[in-house]
Amino acid sequence: MKPLFHIGYHKTGTTFLQRSVFPKPEFSLVAKTRALWPSFVQVDPFAFDAETAHEVFRPDIEEAAKQGLVPVLSAERLSGNPHSGGYDSVQIAERIAAAFPEARVLVVIREQTEMLISAYKQYLKKGGPGTLWQYAAPPSDVPRVPLFDLRFFEYHRLVGLYHRLFGPENVLVLPFEMLKNRPRAFLKRIGDFAGATVVTPQFKPLSVSQSALSLAFKRRANRWVVRDTLNPAPPFEVEKINGRLLKLCTVADSKIPASLRERSERHLREIAQEIVDNRYVESNAMTAELTKLELHSFGYACQ
Repeated sequence: MKPLFHIGYHKTGTTFLQRSVFPKPEFSLVAKTRALWPSFVQVDPFAFDAETAHEVFRPDIEEAAKQGLVPVLSAERLSGNPHSGGYDSVQIAERIAAAFPEARVLVVIREQTEMLISAYKQYLKKGGPGTLWQYAAPPSDVPRVPLFDLRFFEYHRLVGLYHRLFGPENVLVLPFEMLKNRPRAFLKRIGDFAGATVVTPQFKPLSVSQSALSLAFKRRANRWVVRDTLNPAPPFEVEKINGRLLKLCTVADSKIPASLRERSERHLREIAQEIVDNRYVESNAMTAELTKLELHSFGYACQ
């Protein structure tokens, strides 16, 4: 039984798949999230050894195969990190291919305006201090560290890479919008691809993001007191403050009138739409050609 690598992207239902689909009787969730990092992400590029990476997961993959289950290795970080522009996406793909050349690969994408909003909210939740404009257009003169890059959401680049490494027949790309609106069709596609019959679980959001308004207040606090890799040097670092700020955001959202929250969401979406504009039209058309998906029917700008 070929292993199935589910590589993300971020913010495309990964938690739902890991909790409600891949642990089901048809699959065996061999490894997820950070369990995969030491072998494929946090790796000294001069010391990576494909045989060692393979051996880490081989026993569980073989045990799943003996039971007639599809072994799954799932981590959205395998597609890269949106906050650093996917700087290591190519290296990760090559490591997976070197360790498991026989694998099948599942990629879930999302319409770019919604993806940008979701990634930016995650950035604020982690401790990022920048506005959406600052996040989407970081300083570009002599960059010293990996930063956000809008090209990360040009999906044809990563899809094309995995096609070259594994063959198009071993790569399945699905839109997140299908999971939201047609979950049975989405899961059937995964089952057909992996060689398993998927029983559709009850589909409901596992978490609700804080509102744009409460996160706007948190952004201002992030700058001063939250220390994170996205904000490594606040003037007044306060230990464990980020969790408390997130709880305050949740409380605030329960108190703020819905009309104000909705207005803030509209404003954030307007900015994201201005940033995205038509920059992904060509990329989406190429992605549609590579995947044979009618992406325009899911709201992607393709022409």
